[in-house]
Amino acid sequence: MVSIVRILAAAGAAVALAGCATAPAGPAVDAKCRVGRVVEDNAAGRPVPMDELGGLGNPPLVLMATTEIEAVAECLAPALDAAIARSADATIRTTRGWVPASRAYMASEHGMFLQVYANAAGAEYLKYEKGARLPQGAAILKRSFRVAADGSSAAGPVFVMERMAPGYDAATNDWRFAVTAPDGALVGESGGRDAAKVAFCAGCHVSARVQDFLFFVPPRYRN
Repeated sequence: MVSIVRILAAAGAAVALAGCATAPAGPAVDAKCRVGRVVEDNAAGRPVPMDELGGLGNPPLVLMATTEIEAVAECLAPALDAAIARSADATIRTTRGWVPASRAYMASEHGMFLQVYANAAGAEYLKYEKGARLPQGAAILKRSFRVAADGSSAAGPVFVMERMAPGYDAATNDWRFAVTAPDGALVGESGGRDAAKVAFCAGCHVSARVQDFLFFVPPRYRN
């Protein structure tokens, strides 16, 4: 699962830059969920094509105004929902009714925009740093989408971490990490098939061992 706490710097920078941007004229996103342009180059007095922007992330995350991020998310909603519905992971497929832990999609340093959810058993996560240790059955999920340098966008992977029974994996405080692709195929599952492909999840979250392996949504995005 991608680090949330490390989104702080990247998200803050992206929003700060986008906040200074001049919104593009007309619809922010066309029928194919494509962003036209995202900022005005005030010094040059001309629109800046997205492939000139650079930005954050790996691959580079394009710079977008909040309204454009929201427009892309709305345009991609059917694809984002489909990624959940056809997921090979049973926990991911139960996402309906989960509570958003972030009020909007956030820029990630990994080149994606993410929205975070918690299930009923993970309600304490919604208290963020003040929450208690999450119980068995608690799950935190992230939906994602990407925007390429040419303005095209697409649904991204779905990430989930789920607290399993005691003894599942002492090295991860019994958290199971899984990732499924936009088409629903399993990318990997810790303690299961293709575990090596999601080893980066636990490798990142172990740095948050003192807070139950949890990273939290930046304050400005909290629901």
